[in-house]
Amino acid sequence: MSGWVTFVMGSREMAGALDDVREVVRATGLEELTGTRAPVTGLLELRGTPVPVVDLRSAADPADEGDILVLSTPQGILGLAVDRVSSVLGPDELVPPAPDEPCPHGLPAYVVEVRRDPAGRPVLVVSLMALAGLVSA
Repeated sequence: MSGWVTFVMGSREMAGALDDVREVVRATGLEELTGTRAPVTGLLELRGTPVPVVDLRSAADPADEGDILVLSTPQGILGLAVDRVSSVLGPDELVPPAPDEPCPHGLPAYVVEVRRDPAGRPVLVVSLMALAGLVSA
């Protein structure tokens, strides 16, 4: 694995595998698709290519448009709109849980494990494909 991309959804810091992310773009120009059902709720035109987007933003601050993680999937590219991308970290910059430390119960199925950032804060490591609703976790 080449590292992690960390992002915020609501007040929670999350991380996904950097290998799953093609690029990160601002959520400028994201159009809502009326009549669509989850998971795809919007469309972004990215350098002339329409990209379906799963919008996971909390809308806590409507003035902040957020960011989109552009993923490469077997079906093509897909955008995952989040409140804010925080950082890109190297593969060893999120401390894994101790071998005898199980993943806490009650977390959503897309959460793979809980790691710690360099400051010791918990970060939910997620399956980006499961978070987008493309695969069951």
